[in-house]
Amino acid sequence: MRLRIAALLLALPSCTGCFTIDIYAPKNQEVVLISGKEPAETKREWRTWFGVWGLAPADNTMPADIIRNEQLTEVRITTVDTLSDLGIGVLYNYLLPIGLGVQSMKVEGRSAPARQ
Repeated sequence: MRLRIAALLLALPSCTGCFTIDIYAPKNQEVVLISGKEPAETKREWRTWFGVWGLAPADNTMPADIIRNEQLTEVRITTVDTLSDLGIGVLYNYLLPIGLGVQSMKVEGRSAPARQ
């Protein structure tokens, strides 16, 4: 019984991560946050990869890129933990312990109305 408890205590730290998502508006673009109840025209979902158990982003896809590319002026940003994120975490942290992790994100928003 003590061996199981010790193994569990040693395994618990490997279930954590330090995922940091930088949420900021692109330079020279005014952006307003909207609530979860407001409708959105544009919806984009993607995964951002992290190395060293979440300490270092492995790619450079952050919400500001999506906001700029879609020319959004009103946005809602959500981080989502999916079942596939869990599977990837188990694969790259237990079965092949190389410290890769993912965080799924969702950016929803609206563009400025066309001026007449």
